[in-house]
Amino acid sequence: MGIHGGKNLEGLVRQFEDGLITRRGFLAQAVGLLGSLAAAEALLARAAGAQATTKKTDLMIAQSGDVTKLDPHLSTALWDVSVTFNIFDNLTSRHADGKLYPGLATDWKLVNPTTWQFRLRSGVKFHNGDPLGSADVKFSIDRAMDANVKGSLVRTVFTTVDRVEAPDAQTVNFITQKPDPLLPRRLGFYGGQIMPKKYFEAVGPDAFNAKPVGSGPVRFVEWVKDDRLVLDANRDYWGGRIDVDKVVFRPIPEEAPRIAALLKGEVDIITKVAPDSAERVEKNPTTRIESVLYGGLYVLGVNSKLPPLDNPKMKQALSLAIDRESIRKFLWRGLGSIPNGPIAKGDNHYDESLPPLAFDPNLAKQRLKEASYKGEEIVIETTAGLLSNDKSMSEAINAMWRDVGINSRIEVIETSVRMQKNRDKSFKGVWWADPTSALGDPDGMMWRLLGPGGIMDYWRHPRFDELGAAARFSVDENARGQAYKEMTQLALEYLPWIPVIQPVDIYVPRRERPLRPGWDEAAWLS
Repeated sequence: MGIHGGKNLEGLVRQFEDGLITRRGFLAQAVGLLGSLAAAEALLARAAGAQATTKKTDLMIAQSGDVTKLDPHLSTALWDVSVTFNIFDNLTSRHADGKLYPGLATDWKLVNPTTWQFRLRSGVKFHNGDPLGSADVKFSIDRAMDANVKGSLVRTVFTTVDRVEAPDAQTVNFITQKPDPLLPRRLGFYGGQIMPKKYFEAVGPDAFNAKPVGSGPVRFVEWVKDDRLVLDANRDYWGGRIDVDKVVFRPIPEEAPRIAALLKGEVDIITKVAPDSAERVEKNPTTRIESVLYGGLYVLGVNSKLPPLDNPKMKQALSLAIDRESIRKFLWRGLGSIPNGPIAKGDNHYDESLPPLAFDPNLAKQRLKEASYKGEEIVIETTAGLLSNDKSMSEAINAMWRDVGINSRIEVIETSVRMQKNRDKSFKGVWWADPTSALGDPDGMMWRLLGPGGIMDYWRHPRFDELGAAARFSVDENARGQAYKEMTQLALEYLPWIPVIQPVDIYVPRRERPLRPGWDEAAWLS
């Protein structure tokens, strides 16, 4: 290895030893420098050995809400994925650099235009000691695709897949309906978590949700609702044991008590911190600020099936009345980015040529007249602590809407109510949502959520559906880009959701703690 590569490795090891990079992040970068996963894993083992004697045994994480579901097919909510992405493993793993890395699969290849083949990592065991094999992968993905699974929020992820085959214990074949160049990426996120077939079938879905078993870096111990969720380190984890013995997630909905708990040393990390609060704790000698541009958008979902929101002119008025630059400047301290459409900045086919969404109150009033708006009430449904700044943004937008003559009000709903509304598609007005770009591609956010059967399927347009279905199977990126341009224009006209901001996610850990924020809102522990 050359001197430059050696220096890079030394720096990487120091970052890991100082807790500034996770195990997954270390492996991702070390593979690129060393050229093989085996060499990267060996270096990780040596670095972890040197680091092990300096770490605390427990890690306390305070989130803005409590866990609602531990079955990874039943929730994509922030508070849940922070936990489930660490209890369970996926075949592949997408990192902050946008690249895909091995997970439970060590390698994969396209056997023919419609068949992807994955080879599994040998020797992996679930937390209950059962070996992980191809039958578990087939069971997990089959269940993710099953329309009969009550409450599933991931069934649209694998609609390109025709069937899954397990020809031997270490091989899994995915046969797609048409060529799907994004399948390896799909397997690395929502719906792709691998569950133990034998255990699940023995205990059933309710017991599995109460006491989940995965193969990830932590294993479930207990969940006391509205108090704590306790996880132990998986000592036999294939990626190397994490640097703490126990991880505890505590729900503290209000931000001020979360900050107080951190400064008093009661917790080690707090999540979803607003920028103005981050400024207040930044100078504290015991803490540090970690932030990352969120790989998605904060949007107001719209129930376009109910009047007057079934009228595109009405939704255009709602969007035009929002002063996003003021929200970014005053509520986000100038951080984040103003969206120009339904695709997140940084994604494939993000159109840099489009201007940020406009603020024009006079045009908003004109659109209200064109919509024949008669003062019907528009309800903003929000869940305290779901998003950073959700309360402040709701109050600001409510005032902006009332300034142009919209009869709006805010309604705060409980987490459990929100989750049920997600499953039932029963929001009654507009509501806050934080769609995540699961693939770094419009197919993984805009189409996954707004397409037929998606979580935010409150609106249909035949041309939008035609373009989205064609783009996901195309291997021609130019053709895909043109399809997403036209879909963007339709989304801006009909506004099935109203983009507000692409925010930064801010976490505040105590200085010695290892967690770093991820673009996907997950609390990666390894």
